[in-house]
Amino acid sequence: MPAFQDIPIVARKPHCFGWLGTWFPATPKMAFAWSKSLTIFAFISASIFNTLGASSVSVSVREFGAKGDDAAPVTAAIQKAIDAVANSGGGEVLIPAGRYTSGSLTMKAHTTLRLEAGAVLMGSSNQDDYPVMHARWEGRESDCRRALISAGQAEDIAITGAGIIEGNPAMGPLRNPRGPAVIEMTECGYIRIEGLTLKSRQMWTLHPTYCHDVRIAGVTFDTIGPNSDGIDPDSCQRVIIDGCTFTTGDDNIAIKSGKGQEGVRVGRPCEDILITNCTFIKDYTSVALGSELSGGIRRVRISHCTFKQGLAGRQLKSRAGRAGYVEDITAEHLVIGPEPLLEIDNNYRYNADPQGVLGSNGLTLFKNIRISDVAIASKYLTIEMDVSQNHVTGVSHDRTLLASASHPAYLQSLDWFFRCTIDVHIAGPPYFTNNVDGIGLAGSARLKEEPTQTKDSH
Repeated sequence: MPAFQDIPIVARKPHCFGWLGTWFPATPKMAFAWSKSLTIFAFISASIFNTLGASSVSVSVREFGAKGDDAAPVTAAIQKAIDAVANSGGGEVLIPAGRYTSGSLTMKAHTTLRLEAGAVLMGSSNQDDYPVMHARWEGRESDCRRALISAGQAEDIAITGAGIIEGNPAMGPLRNPRGPAVIEMTECGYIRIEGLTLKSRQMWTLHPTYCHDVRIAGVTFDTIGPNSDGIDPDSCQRVIIDGCTFTTGDDNIAIKSGKGQEGVRVGRPCEDILITNCTFIKDYTSVALGSELSGGIRRVRISHCTFKQGLAGRQLKSRAGRAGYVEDITAEHLVIGPEPLLEIDNNYRYNADPQGVLGSNGLTLFKNIRISDVAIASKYLTIEMDVSQNHVTGVSHDRTLLASASHPAYLQSLDWFFRCTIDVHIAGPPYFTNNVDGIGLAGSARLKEEPTQTKDSH
């Protein structure tokens, strides 16, 4: 795999506006939006997360009767420790090395839960230990069992340490009501999740919903089975995912914002998301945007990441009736392979919506999607599927080094800017296109048949 320094560097176009190293054509409206984001992220990085979770009181769950011998559930003991710290004004709850079984726990404002190395917090196998509540699940509010670790309308929350938190394998497959996620926070702010290993089976692992100012750093995700996403930021603002490692049975990261008429009515986008220094080992899709995106997804940056085995490094997925938009997305300084770089699917056949938005208003708008400084070794470079109903605009590849490939890029219904360096020979046309406008497509041929995706989605 070629190194980034081997990719030819082309002078940046004038009249561009930078946001955390991200470059887009600078219309006045866009310049204002990205400058606002720059200010926000600089504030988060320099101040908020340097003090987040600062503790004034520290207690051990052992003091409240949790022995760590896995003899019986210790839900009450751990919850008493959390409540005691919260009632004292905030602080840290320590879980020492040992095995602890627990039902659903509720984090409180100004509390940190820290698991020492060797500590394992396992979810209970009794579904009655997870009260039924309303939560967003696959884009709509529905009855769900409360997460193993939950929080609602609280700020300054941290879950950290070198320990393991694992959802009980028997609980993940539950539906109607949905089984408990591992960590799920709703309407919370200034959240820090760091250093842990999180495990789940057939259920979302970390699901912040309607949250703001979230940092997830140095976390290892190890999941099995369909629906076992790693992180699902859902209608969140200002999320940083830094230095995480993913081996999951479904999407590593899936960015969401509601589904259909309900998602449009709520109208809360997922925006200002930074994904950096992550390693995506195995997945369905490494970074998915959608398919629940009716509230919109905007200003997402993916940088300095390594993508290995999955359907695609990035998948933008929607279907008629979703409405919403995906805009101002950038990916740069990536190493990818053997999975493809990008898939855009505007006719996603899973997770149908019986209450979709009708007519042309139900089509998703994709625009301003930029990829640069990528080294890729894959069978396919890019796959665009079923997007002819809704033209995708402002897609660009810049300084992409295709290290090996047996198939070209398939492009349709796009406004395209392509500047690619290919160092291997592909027999025949390098690109197949349909309803594509743009530059950099010399030698392309008309797309007669779309590539077939054989891998099933969950």
